Amino acid sequence: MRKAFRINGIVQGVGFRPFVAKIAKDLGLTGFVLNSGHGVLIEVQGDSSLIDQFEEKLNKEKPHESIFIEFTTWECEEIQGEREFVILASEHEKDVYTFIPPDLATCPDCVEEILDSTSRRYLYPLTNCTNCGPRYTVIEKLPYDRPNTSMKTFSLCEDCYKEYTDHRDRRYHAQPVACPNCGPNTYLLTKEGTHVPDPDLRKTVQLLKEGNVVSVKSLGGYLLVCDAFNESAVQRLRELKKRPQEPFALMATLSNVEKLCFTSSFERELLESAAAPIVLLKKKPNVALPEVVAPGQNYLGFMVPYTPLHHIIFHHWPEAVLVMTSANLHGEVIYYEDSDLPKLLQMADYVLTHDRAIVTHVDDSVVQVLNDGPHIIRRSRGYVPLPIKLSTQCKVPILATGGDEKSTPALAKNGYAILGQYIGDLKNVRTMQTYVKVIDHLRELFDIEPQIVVTDKHPGYLSHEFAYSLGLPVMEVQHHVAHALSAMEENQLSKAVAVVYDGTGYGDDETLWGSEVLFLEDTSYQRLFHFDYIPLVGGEKAIEEPWRLAASLLEPDEAEKFFGRKGRQIALLSKEASFPLACGMGRIFDTLSALLGICTITTYEGEPAQKLQMVAEKSLEKGDFADNVSIKGSVVSTKEIIQNTLELVRRGYEATDIARLFHNTIAKLTVKLAENVGYETVVITGGSFQNSILYNTVREYLEKTGMKVFRNRQVPMNDNGIALGQIAYVLRRKDNVFGNTHVSGGNTREQSVSILHERPQRN
Repeated sequence: MRKAFRINGIVQGVGFRPFVAKIAKDLGLTGFVLNSGHGVLIEVQGDSSLIDQFEEKLNKEKPHESIFIEFTTWECEEIQGEREFVILASEHEKDVYTFIPPDLATCPDCVEEILDSTSRRYLYPLTNCTNCGPRYTVIEKLPYDRPNTSMKTFSLCEDCYKEYTDHRDRRYHAQPVACPNCGPNTYLLTKEGTHVPDPDLRKTVQLLKEGNVVSVKSLGGYLLVCDAFNESAVQRLRELKKRPQEPFALMATLSNVEKLCFTSSFERELLESAAAPIVLLKKKPNVALPEVVAPGQNYLGFMVPYTPLHHIIFHHWPEAVLVMTSANLHGEVIYYEDSDLPKLLQMADYVLTHDRAIVTHVDDSVVQVLNDGPHIIRRSRGYVPLPIKLSTQCKVPILATGGDEKSTPALAKNGYAILGQYIGDLKNVRTMQTYVKVIDHLRELFDIEPQIVVTDKHPGYLSHEFAYSLGLPVMEVQHHVAHALSAMEENQLSKAVAVVYDGTGYGDDETLWGSEVLFLEDTSYQRLFHFDYIPLVGGEKAIEEPWRLAASLLEPDEAEKFFGRKGRQIALLSKEASFPLACGMGRIFDTLSALLGICTITTYEGEPAQKLQMVAEKSLEKGDFADNVSIKGSVVSTKEIIQNTLELVRRGYEATDIARLFHNTIAKLTVKLAENVGYETVVITGGSFQNSILYNTVREYLEKTGMKVFRNRQVPMNDNGIALGQIAYVLRRKDNVFGNTHVSGGNTREQSVSILHERPQRN
């Protein structure tokens, strides 16, 4: 008999075709396998019992990183005279919609090979096989074949060609396969522009040992690297990057990570996974690392070597702990192109680079482990472009623009969403250009031509303006509704109470929201509760200088005690003039941080709140002052939170205990609000819930009341994940706007709004 299989999912770039060919040949079956625009197509011919075995092996023994999303079979006509099983050239189809894997950390076999002095790939930094290496960052278009990757300029040598064509070899049809004889080379660039060959990275390691800052080309972009134990090198790196306080990411072998940090089995599994993200780990007491690596932090963000290049560096210097932070100036996209080399040479003493081009950038992903499992803080390398299954089919292809901070666009087609990689804040031309390039790359890779755009309703967002520039129908979604829907979509919920604590989001009343308790059913929502507003005296300046937030909530005399004459001025101004109003939970945390003298000036996003958490973790206080904070109608009194805090200061409480009491109070008030709604299903989301004390305490309190608590798991709770919620908003609309399978484009901004979005008129 002859049987066909159509399999879609993560089946390209994970060694799937070589795996299929091997089991078919081992069973004596004939036929073929090929990549197509809809996954992998297989036809096998032979005895029916052998074909049954083949199908069983397909499901049970498939490559570890492959994921079956669709699996279809049918019988077909036998082909007379067929003699073997072959891998055929890929089909090129118009309606391409298959999936590709993210970049994969170096597999154990390749690690063993590059450290084996008898291997021809001994200390070769660009080694890979079908089970590991670059994928998303080298693919220009599908199907995933070498001519469609940035490896197309490197012709295989005789030895690599034998591996590539031998179905018994783990490099059988491994598209980025290379060796020192035919692959890209590594070399150092000096500030004078000299190219210094460094094939085995010994020179690079020596430079790092001498205290130099070296920019290293990694999978998805350049990293700035220095010896983490060398305080002057780390401090100089801070000055070069203009990043005075934000903690740096680190890399070390797992054994060295465990000397410096506590690790759970969950955390070790994450570190050694194919995604190999940065994992936030609790720092052990009295670690020898200088404070300048992560000022004021109780956690260190560690990753283990995930490329051959990293493994070779640590082979030469096994005891090393290295700072490995993205090579960019604050607020810019990670540098990854040849055109970035002049900027890299301004930021580093040397640049270690190679000849394999990066098609699209990916930052290192960041993960923390909460009490109920891992939470992705930054979704990028190792996770993108894994698809997210939607609760329903898309009637038309959708583009979601995400937000302007932690910007991450997404595309959706059929029943799946593809979120792009983390891009950053859309504050400069280069970041905006990269944002558009990522969208275009995803559109081409997955052949998704959006017929509708969904965006944040903030009129000042660049992503909002971009949505209207495309000439397509546009829908707008309130920022915190998108947060809520992202968690509901992940958990397949149509109705829920949503606690959304965030920094800032443009509200339906044109104030800045961010401490919402919402009730949602599909896309209908009510804003039931929120914390009271704080005036932003000086606008954006109040976010950059949170002492202004604190002073604006104090009486003039009290403000002067805490912040001097400038504090009195802010207190008086807040009562005499009108300023933008914000109720974001992030702003409330910032206020407390400034009031306690923990952080009065912000040097990176979330710094005051983050450092407040670090201080709170030093206290064992279990109490709270929630009963002293009134809830009038739908509003929680922010001012009473501040007044209670002041009373604790007057009574001589330590800042650590006040900070913990504040966290407990916010958690207790949150439960009161959720209980007042009277519905048992609750989703928790928003960037403020990256605070593990707040999240773990709120969840624990809610579950004790009998509520069912859900959160984001596949995407971050912060703005890196809101594009999923924007897509969910389109899918859940009940107004039949998308009753047809096609929505005509080309509407003007005014036409799009009148057709697709109801909103209050703006002044």
